[in-house]
Amino acid sequence: MRRAAAAIAATVLLLLGASACESTGKKEMSSAEVMLQERMAAVLLREGRAPEAEKVYREILPQDPKNPEVHDGLGAALLIQGKPKDAESSFDKAVDLAPDRALYLIHRATARIQRAKFSEAAQDLQQAEQLGGPTDRFDIALQWGELRQRMGEFAGAEVEYSKALTIGAQDLFAAYFGRGVARESQGNFEGAAEDYLESVRLRQRSAEANLRLGLALVQLRRVPLGRRYLERTVELDPGGESGERARILLDSIPATPPKGAS
Repeated sequence: MRRAAAAIAATVLLLLGASACESTGKKEMSSAEVMLQERMAAVLLREGRAPEAEKVYREILPQDPKNPEVHDGLGAALLIQGKPKDAESSFDKAVDLAPDRALYLIHRATARIQRAKFSEAAQDLQQAEQLGGPTDRFDIALQWGELRQRMGEFAGAEVEYSKALTIGAQDLFAAYFGRGVARESQGNFEGAAEDYLESVRLRQRSAEANLRLGLALVQLRRVPLGRRYLERTVELDPGGESGERARILLDSIPATPPKGAS
């Protein structure tokens, strides 16, 4: 993947070098060059290199300002970087340019949920349900789950995450993890532990999933097993928030469980 991205980048740079505009000093791109840039930005986004993807999308925008995919891609890059306000603005432009595209509405709903604009997010999801096809159903259910979770409607969130899991998709981590949080919030630590375990199986290096699994197991009095996942969290995130929380929990939990604990 990285070699492919590097090859695309090299091709783009070579093409751009031959297309400088002498009158303005700015580089004008042909449609083929714009397409190559768009592909490179998409590759960077898939690899999680959001700042680099943002830079490329911003370079493309003046050349292709009416392309909703570019605005949507820029919004996604901003959202990954924790900039939901700026992301929402980019998604607004994508929706304005292609109001019948359910995916753009789903993405804007995601940004609005992060900004606690719950009513507007719900409107986006309702509209996406009317416009979307089978490939959109998983993402719609996932965001309904996130919306209800953020609103404190944990039973409803559990239902939506369960719906997403029945639909299925390539990456079920978010659905299992989200349902685990909903179940934990309702005091269902057994169900939460099952979902967090699936989350860890799907994404073994997720510090937060390991942390929540360890805590759920401790709540179920499975202390030795719970401590192992907390120790794993510290290994995965030694200098981060999850690692610090795990260290605090480990210091407060006895290594030898009391009688009756498994």
